[in-house]
Amino acid sequence: MLLNELYTIQSLTEKEDAILATVLLRPDDAIFLGHFPGQPVLPGVCMMEMIVEIAGEYFKRQFRIKAGPQVKFLRMIDPTQNPLVNLEIKYQPLESSMAVQGKIFVGPDIFMKFQLVLLSNPV
Repeated sequence: MLLNELYTIQSLTEKEDAILATVLLRPDDAIFLGHFPGQPVLPGVCMMEMIVEIAGEYFKRQFRIKAGPQVKFLRMIDPTQNPLVNLEIKYQPLESSMAVQGKIFVGPDIFMKFQLVLLSNPV
């Protein structure tokens, strides 16, 4: 889990079947020492894990990614330049999973767009 290590949730709300979250990245986290030295960039896999964890926090259950029909990384997130980022996660419950789509952004700058299928993890 990256929650409370790499980032903390500053706000978590819902608007019209969409989860809205603001997270605060920790620019001093060890992951940025290697990715990349002197030019910190939030790894794409960490962005995907943030989506899973935020959906889990909102729905009070654990998820894992079943499929990623569309994942587009549009810009790099430098945690020293953008320590606060927003996530919009639109969701649609399916029979045994949940379809989510949305973006990670700051104002008009979109860093990632995604469509994922999440499965509940048994506890």
